[in-house]
Amino acid sequence: MDAFATYQDLEARLNRVFSVDEQAWITTLLEDASTYLREDVIGLQVFPQSTVTFDAWADNGEVVLPQQPAQGVVSVVQDGDALEYTVRDGVVYLLNYDAEFPVTVEFTYGYATAPEGLKRWTCVLVSQALVPVELGLGLTVGGLSSVALDDFKAAFADAGESTGISLSDRNIGLIRAQYNSGVYVGGSR
Repeated sequence: MDAFATYQDLEARLNRVFSVDEQAWITTLLEDASTYLREDVIGLQVFPQSTVTFDAWADNGEVVLPQQPAQGVVSVVQDGDALEYTVRDGVVYLLNYDAEFPVTVEFTYGYATAPEGLKRWTCVLVSQALVPVELGLGLTVGGLSSVALDDFKAAFADAGESTGISLSDRNIGLIRAQYNSGVYVGGSR
């Protein structure tokens, strides 16, 4: 899986250099945070860029691309023949088609490089997990408000509700609004 950020990105943000042994560990944490953002927050594969082919039924000459951000349509074919089309706002408008047959659309979606916003959020998620991990507390200590060293004691501000690699509901909403436009597949039969 491709992480939105690298250990070098995290080093720059934390003003810290990770040892060779730590680099693989940090890379794994960055991949985990990226998977959380990609699957649980955004719900789309926004990076890395990919080209896919899918079949769909045109709905009044329109086919909605099922994944954003759409970077371009490579081809639209129906029954072996290339169709003329235009693309606007994630919708393919067919200029000549037969409503009795599905069309095959090949298109490219996603970013060629990880967006800076997602790179930053990935680093934020990993950095908030680093202190508890380095204290030997694990990844599931969200809401930790204080730690005492003698006769070890940990206190949670939210009863542990924010455990693991996670974001607040507000931040999840902001990220979804920016990277998931509510795309859906339309015109299927």
